[in-house]
Amino acid sequence: MLLACLGVLIVATNAWSHGNHHGGSSSLDPALKGSGPDVHLYRDASCRCCTKWGNALATEGFNVIDHISNDLEAMKRDEGVPADLASCHTAFVEGYVLEGHVPVPSIQRLLREMPEITGLAVPGMPIGSPGMEVAGRTGDRYQVIALQDLGRQTIYDSYQGPNLQKASAR
Repeated sequence: MLLACLGVLIVATNAWSHGNHHGGSSSLDPALKGSGPDVHLYRDASCRCCTKWGNALATEGFNVIDHISNDLEAMKRDEGVPADLASCHTAFVEGYVLEGHVPVPSIQRLLREMPEITGLAVPGMPIGSPGMEVAGRTGDRYQVIALQDLGRQTIYDSYQGPNLQKASAR
């Protein structure tokens, strides 16, 4: 029991600090209200990387509507987000689910092409993805995963680093 409690404490401490050492505020910038599609962002109140991601979307014209949630895990489960693709926040746009730090170009492509998928996910919290930028650090390679019916997953886009440069051509 003691070991389980210590494990929860360590994981909780790492998760809390990971979301808050990238700068930013714990609330969205009200001056960045976009006129584009509504994006409903569900996040923990203390997660600053989530607000940085929301502000990045608002800067690109999306109307980000901020929702504080105390039970993100239940929402992810209810919306069919597989546990292995979970991240720190969940958002919705035009009927699609966006899990994690999905880059704006992938969201714009999603809305332009309107594929028959459930949504997009960036598993974990890769350094260099929107909201996870770290000055002086080369960003991680990461993939945007398309969530499909029956739990199928395919690679939608690939990125490298903070400038969101595509690692491979489509």
